[in-house]
Amino acid sequence: MLGAAGIAAVVVNASHSYRPEVGVVGIVAVVLLALAVAAGFPSLIPWPLVLLAGAYVWKIGGGAVDQWAPVYAGALLGVAELAYWSLELRGRAQELERLTERRAGLIVALAVGGVAFGGLVFAATALRIGSGISIDLLGAAAAVGALAVLASVARARP
Repeated sequence: MLGAAGIAAVVVNASHSYRPEVGVVGIVAVVLLALAVAAGFPSLIPWPLVLLAGAYVWKIGGGAVDQWAPVYAGALLGVAELAYWSLELRGRAQELERLTERRAGLIVALAVGGVAFGGLVFAATALRIGSGISIDLLGAAAAVGALAVLASVARARP
């Protein structure tokens, strides 16, 4: 909850035009996440994150690309992982301390990796590589490859 509240506070603080509206969206997102975790509804967890991401998008509006976007993405990823982890720990005996430390380290590594990957994508968009049909075809092939990777990851494991 604190991570989501921190993201909401930063977004509201950086928002200039629609601060009250973005603040309401942030508060609703934090309350919804608290409800999802307290009541044990895993299907409700993505919606507060969508609201926080929507508040962020509302904040940047039609302005320039925000250089802090990978940090927001990593923070949202970390909040999501922590929320799901808190639901996994419910109803079970406490895990060994070593396993808890390992999972916490994995979540931190995942969030930092998300920031690093987002920064890499952000930097790649700044490259000027020209234009033309060959670049368009390369982009389409990369999109198909990305979808293939996502489909293989999402495929049910035996």
